[in-house]
Amino acid sequence: MRFLFACSAALGLMMMVTTTVFAHTSPEDIAARCVGNVNGVVERCQSAAADETAECVQKIRRLLADGQERAARDAARECIRSATTRTENCANRVNRICNACIDKLVSMGAPQLARRVNNVCEDAISDLRTTLQREKNAIGNAFGG
Repeated sequence: MRFLFACSAALGLMMMVTTTVFAHTSPEDIAARCVGNVNGVVERCQSAAADETAECVQKIRRLLADGQERAARDAARECIRSATTRTENCANRVNRICNACIDKLVSMGAPQLARRVNNVCEDAISDLRTTLQREKNAIGNAFGG
């Protein structure tokens, strides 16, 4: 929960700064800044995913070792729900950043840059989905299958 709050606060600050920066920069600078922001969101989300997955797998294995299979399955469901929610929130942040950047680039007459930023954004969303699938696989593998 603290992670989501921190990310939300950071995003708000980033959007405020991004809006101010847009006023006096070239399209290339805006595109580079947008790509950097998107990559930063993906990196933070993937780091959070790795940490959360490791904690979940440990908890599931501990519960299984104690003979609490039902509790382990409940924990796995909660971990997958949390991972899915986090991934959706990260993807939404990426989309908000991308939409603002692409709109600005198009309005500045830089559609080619806007397309390149859009490609980066699509790759970022794909990376987030891949990370979620890996999390689900790791949680499933904690049960030995």
